[in-house]
Amino acid sequence: MPSLSDVKASNAAYSSTYRPTALFVGGTSGCGEGTAEAFARATQGRAHILICGRNREAAEKIIASLPKHPESKYEFVECDATLMKNVVKAAEDVKHKISEADGKSTLNYLVLSQGIMTMNGFDPTSEGIDKKLALHFYSRWKFVDELLPLLEKASSDGEEARMMSILAPGTSGALDATDFGLKKKYSVTRAATQAPGYNDNFVAEYAARHPNVSFIHIMPGFVNTPLSQNLPWYFKPLISAANLFSRSISDCGEYMTSALLNPAYKTGGFWLNQNGDSISTSRLYIGDEDARKKLVEHYTKEVAF
Repeated sequence: MPSLSDVKASNAAYSSTYRPTALFVGGTSGCGEGTAEAFARATQGRAHILICGRNREAAEKIIASLPKHPESKYEFVECDATLMKNVVKAAEDVKHKISEADGKSTLNYLVLSQGIMTMNGFDPTSEGIDKKLALHFYSRWKFVDELLPLLEKASSDGEEARMMSILAPGTSGALDATDFGLKKKYSVTRAATQAPGYNDNFVAEYAARHPNVSFIHIMPGFVNTPLSQNLPWYFKPLISAANLFSRSISDCGEYMTSALLNPAYKTGGFWLNQNGDSISTSRLYIGDEDARKKLVEHYTKEVAF
């Protein structure tokens, strides 16, 4: 396990011949916030960073704290990612901002950490997707689909092209191909295990389809974030006690950024633990080609509108 000081030193050693462009969805709080801030520090502010989320005020506070450089460009993109139509709109906004700021259509880093912690049962959006699954799976890969041409263009230009989903690789059971989306038999436990499994399988599928782009599913570990605020009151003493042993948002961001920039993860599919190390493939429940095809077909149908 790399120490925090080693991780910080590695991030501080980052250099680039071009100004990188990075989008952080869910970047207004929690792990996304910490990763955006750590990435800005690694680049010493020489970056075009877009922070996407619902809270403009929070984004503006984060942006104000980021390091300044003559080439700094920091922007907010508003999006409630529970709805796929909002993802499409936000992605178009991102494309416009990148083209306007950089004069090109490339995206180097796409980091997805939007999420919710809730004990509610099946809670569909107006598009019929459970809100937890919408944030933890569907909207993440909808952003990938919408912005993949920019990642591919970055790769063809000889630049970094990486996507990172921050959730929980290797924690699912086998895919339940009879109930994708959990509309027949929903439970909090099933939602908490199937969504990581969907992400695990999509990393494998997209890495095979797009071999020049890096697809990463990474575990943040236990981090002291505001997510637990949505839990019932009787869980909060347990969370408070557990937080004594958790990572801070800032420290988590350093580890996530280290993995995001690691040369070993330049292209392909990767499943990583909270320290940025590869997890054992025996922990992954990657379906066969037919199972992944069915999952992709389900996803494609759900995110169309």
